[in-house]
Amino acid sequence: MNVQIWLVLSLEFYFLCMIQCTKVLFGTKVQIKEIDTDTGNVKILVGDARGEMYGMDYDPKYKYMYFTRYNHRTIMRFPYPSDNQVLEKFIDTGKGPAGLAIDSESGHVYWTEYDWHRLRRCDVNGINTVIISSNLQNPFSIRLSLVNRWMYVVERFKRIIKARFNYSEAHGIIDLNTQVDYMDLDKKEEKLYWTTYYHGDFKSASVRGCDVKTIFQTGITNYYQPIDVYGSSIFFSNNKKLFLMNTTLGTTSTALYTDAYRIFSIYVYHQAGNTRVYVLYVLVMFMTCNSGVTHWRIDRRAKKIDKVRIRKLHARRSRSNRKPCVP
Repeated sequence: MNVQIWLVLSLEFYFLCMIQCTKVLFGTKVQIKEIDTDTGNVKILVGDARGEMYGMDYDPKYKYMYFTRYNHRTIMRFPYPSDNQVLEKFIDTGKGPAGLAIDSESGHVYWTEYDWHRLRRCDVNGINTVIISSNLQNPFSIRLSLVNRWMYVVERFKRIIKARFNYSEAHGIIDLNTQVDYMDLDKKEEKLYWTTYYHGDFKSASVRGCDVKTIFQTGITNYYQPIDVYGSSIFFSNNKKLFLMNTTLGTTSTALYTDAYRIFSIYVYHQAGNTRVYVLYVLVMFMTCNSGVTHWRIDRRAKKIDKVRIRKLHARRSRSNRKPCVP
């Protein structure tokens, strides 16, 4: 008598490790500080920054924080996070370095030169400086989408431009018709947010230039309003105060901190452990009963999967290939 018994078990084990810590870095004319959004503790990172730092961005690969010094014609950087924030000059620039963005995947640093109407780039080691565009009108803020390889540049009094990283393709997607200094990109939702200088409005639109709308009115005008979007939260400042607002509600804001000096730039640093999903699947137990002898064979396989992330990536690339909205 030969008896075969198959037991097929599909077992899934999920290992989730997520350590979250959100800190907001902000630069004044004198210092760069860090506030822990969980505890409210404020720490001075750079005590002698000295200069209007309109642009600030982070390189997660080499763990450096970069910022522009407008009047000093330089870009500075310091290691972060670190117990010893040693400030160093990264590169000398043209007149009026304003916006700043890091392409950590390609190892490039981009910045705008407001007074010389240029967009420039160099390597993260400070060499191979090139001019990407030299005919912009008062370029200020800049943001990068590393997944889709698009950049977004604010011409301060005119429009928002969407362009390829090498500027082989560029076109205006949003007419501003007022002074706009700061803009940020919500990469997950594929939306742009910006603030208006004279009216104190928060506005948003899709990365194609569609659905332009006002989501919040601060009531405070004629002040720089740096902005950084993280998830459903918007961090911004009006003069010396740092605020937090929800993008979905868009009706009220919460004051987080008041500094002695005007705030020129904001960067939200979010530290999180890797999220891994391991699936142990198809445990097959094959048992053969033959002449009173039992044989067992166990076949195990393990795979690491992230199907949701892959689907989202393909969806983003598909949407990015569409033509921008026609006004």
